[in-house]
Amino acid sequence: MTLRIWIETNHQAPYRTGGWAWLRQIGKAMSGAAGGDRDLDAEGFCVRALQAAVADLPPDKAIALHLSDPLLIEGVRTMSARRAAGWQDVAGAPVPDAVVWETVAEALAGRALSLVRTQPSDARTPAGFAAAWAELARDRAKAKGAFKNPIPRPNLTKVRGLHA
Repeated sequence: MTLRIWIETNHQAPYRTGGWAWLRQIGKAMSGAAGGDRDLDAEGFCVRALQAAVADLPPDKAIALHLSDPLLIEGVRTMSARRAAGWQDVAGAPVPDAVVWETVAEALAGRALSLVRTQPSDARTPAGFAAAWAELARDRAKAKGAFKNPIPRPNLTKVRGLHA
């Protein structure tokens, strides 16, 4: 059985702040969380959202990542090559946020991984639901700083497409 994860981010570059949300489904079991942070560039922010989503995964499950952020998609696509290069770019400079990327790579190692590009335009879909939570999280992080909280289960049960 494939574990499905939707991740949406909402980063404001001028303020270096953003919010993220993830939803996870395996069979009928659902979970989700939202969080935010300040003082991060867009890629550093995206990889931290991914890190939060893949923490504490059940072992040996194939994973389908549903993503819309181009930076996150490219980061996941090139993660294995950058890891093999010792987290250095072609010029030999260290990859920013290499420690966080390594944590993500370890969590995903040995798993079948597929990427699904999403369009979070409909708030009733998993991607749209996560995008709305990411926007709320961005506003909270901008006002109060870094945080992470679970999304209430009653909210998760109302999302179309999140049930097996």
